[in-house]
Amino acid sequence: MKNSLKNLLRGGVFLMAVIAAFAFTQPMDASQTYWGDDPIQGPVQVELGSSEYSCDSNPSEQCLYHDEALTNPVSGSQGEFELN
Repeated sequence: MKNSLKNLLRGGVFLMAVIAAFAFTQPMDASQTYWGDDPIQGPVQVELGSSEYSCDSNPSEQCLYHDEALTNPVSGSQGEFELN
């Protein structure tokens, strides 16, 4: 009886950990459309992780945005936007 109670408790703790892992994470959509500011064409629609653009190292500039108006920056995407 004592061992089955311990096993039941362990299973409950494991179940709570699994629920918490899925409840507090959000999947990132790799094919989500973002916007970059091309010096010639202006705002350009690109897909995250594609080879159609690059964010050259320049930590003082923002590379990607969530909107076409280029007002909502994507966090962690610093660099100079360049179409390939």
